[in-house]
Amino acid sequence: MTEQSITIRVYTMPQEMPCGPASSCCGPVGQTGEEIKQLRWGLENSVPGAQVEIINIRQYKFSVQREKAALKVIQTFGPTALPVLAVDGEVVSIGPPNVPELVARLRAKVASPTTTKVV
Repeated sequence: MTEQSITIRVYTMPQEMPCGPASSCCGPVGQTGEEIKQLRWGLENSVPGAQVEIINIRQYKFSVQREKAALKVIQTFGPTALPVLAVDGEVVSIGPPNVPELVARLRAKVASPTTTKVV
């Protein structure tokens, strides 16, 4: 059996305080650099053949055809849905992921004979 490879697209944005740093009405949205680095490292080291692509939604031009599901989630729920993880155009996680559960799902996807690398 040959090892499959997948690209996991992680849609995120740098953490910000929309109401200001001293505000009590809402908390931060987005992820810290450290959170994203840990997520990337965890996925790359736990899912054989996985490549993780980090996408800052503030600086990214979406391809509606290729990223329809992720774009719909982000447009519907806004930055509170981040990070959004997608493989082959399919959203596999919304919000802070349960990494062990996510890794199990991604490993199953890698083992699937229909898995192809996303371009």
